[in-house]
Amino acid sequence: MTTNRIRLLRRVLRANALTSFLTGAIALAAGPWVSRGLGIDHVAVTRLIGAGLIVFAVDVALLSRAHPDRLLRDTLLVSAADLTWVAATVVVLFTGILSTAGVLVAVVAGIAVADFAAAQLWLRADAATPTTVPRRPRRHTATAGDTVTP
Repeated sequence: MTTNRIRLLRRVLRANALTSFLTGAIALAAGPWVSRGLGIDHVAVTRLIGAGLIVFAVDVALLSRAHPDRLLRDTLLVSAADLTWVAATVVVLFTGILSTAGVLVAVVAGIAVADFAAAQLWLRADAATPTTVPRRPRRHTATAGDTVTP
């Protein structure tokens, strides 16, 4: 396990948690404004997504502090959730229900979430790979009981 990769994975997870929390908090606090801007007819949908993002953010933040074995295992779940978000974003974009601003926000958010997933998966794979330091072969030095053959 590479300590530097684990440290970097923790940072990526914390950034994921922070952006998810801020997005969720904005959706909860300013639901009507956000819904209007995105072109969503029901404020309850916006607030429900915001609440889900906050729960997700807390879980990811806690994971970022976990033991490396759990961190590596559960990062797969976080990345799967992120990729599910990206897939759902694509579906929503094809429905045409969002405003022009909503489409722009969805595309930017989808790209950011895809980036988090990719970084998490790459760092997880890299950190889980055992590192070996190549050794020089040891030179045998003759000792008193050695026989020498010509």
